[in-house]
Amino acid sequence: MNIIGAGDMIFGSRHLRDRFDPAIVELFDRADAVFANAEFTMPKETTPAYPHGYTLGNHRWAAAEMRELGISLVSGANNHTGDYGHVGVIDTLEAFAEQGLELAGVGRTLSEARQAIFADTAQGRVALVATSTSGAAEFRASDAGRDVAARPGLNPLRWQVSYELASEQFEQILAIEAALGIDATHRETDRIEIRENLDPDLTAFGSVPIRRRDTTRLRWDADRGDLAEICRAIVDASATGDTVIVSLHAHEGERDGWYSDQPAEFIVEAAHAMVDAGAHAVFGHGPHMLRGIEVYRGAPIFYSLNGLTFDLESGYRVPVEMFEKYGHPANAYPSDLHGARRRGADGARLGFYSQERFSQAVLAELVTDEADGSVLRATLHPLDLQMNSERRSLRGMPRLASGDSAERIVSELARMSEPFGTRISFDAETGLGTVDLAAP
Repeated sequence: MNIIGAGDMIFGSRHLRDRFDPAIVELFDRADAVFANAEFTMPKETTPAYPHGYTLGNHRWAAAEMRELGISLVSGANNHTGDYGHVGVIDTLEAFAEQGLELAGVGRTLSEARQAIFADTAQGRVALVATSTSGAAEFRASDAGRDVAARPGLNPLRWQVSYELASEQFEQILAIEAALGIDATHRETDRIEIRENLDPDLTAFGSVPIRRRDTTRLRWDADRGDLAEICRAIVDASATGDTVIVSLHAHEGERDGWYSDQPAEFIVEAAHAMVDAGAHAVFGHGPHMLRGIEVYRGAPIFYSLNGLTFDLESGYRVPVEMFEKYGHPANAYPSDLHGARRRGADGARLGFYSQERFSQAVLAELVTDEADGSVLRATLHPLDLQMNSERRSLRGMPRLASGDSAERIVSELARMSEPFGTRISFDAETGLGTVDLAAP
């Protein structure tokens, strides 16, 4: 089979098939299955927004735009899944269903969100299991409890971050807690809540767990229960699908950095567990930039493909709280918000428009073995998302990169992949990259 993996899709404008680079459309048309992550919700007009941060609400025709592009495997698990609350989750599921598309990683219940979806093609069956670390605690689904209804949401891969400090630094934290009175507050809370912290080498400064250790470092731990259930879903998908793909939405990077070009340690450990459970490839996305590629037991793990569309400026569904968060009055226009996030008062480019890396993305084209579903070949198609185009209608729209631009993208990806021992080559004639699937 021929499977195309794209990253995040954020858009608020229409007729994408007509506006995409024709070479990308042709690539999608000849593929057996195409994957992308829908990083938005499609609430009905009567569904209110959940008041949190940057909200990505799309119109209900967005599902048709994805279908018309030939995208057959869609993940909805990401940190915007619950932007319009639990009702918005159901609205989004219904909007995709109206277009004959299932949504992986999202469900009316946790059981539904965890299960795989499938693309049945003439060449075989592709299974997709989807999860998200970003927004996992906030937007996780649940099954029904005792006299409690199920909660719509995403398939979570929660995590815990803690700080490990050398003994001298740990004692300084204890002294600061005592000076602020935090230690006494914690003791009173523990007494009333009937809980005990019997570990003298563990404290919580505010809400951040801090442990006494021999060395100082940041530690991330994936929720073992979540990871075990995700792996169970992969095993189940392997029993009924020929090739199993996992979608992993993860902003988290090393040293607690959302915009680090290396994934957090727990992301790597989780991806390995997914391959051990039977995944043939992992498509990562989330940080709106590329991250490296690892080949683990012959399976490619793309820690971030970046995105297929990053069309922020056409977004017109803006809650009052979103205007307030970015310093605009409630009666501002969306263009006021988007314009201020693109250029400063001095005209300098800001944020996602300020660095080339946010325009650099790839499509991963996989050729799989008919017998066992494993990946035989992984080709990289460099993309330019045109974030700095002078034409508003082109910003965030993909075109195949060529020449020096394509080479820079593949070279950067090769650099990011070096810590994993992955070898990536670039063909100047075709403008494509190739991942060496031989284990390092």
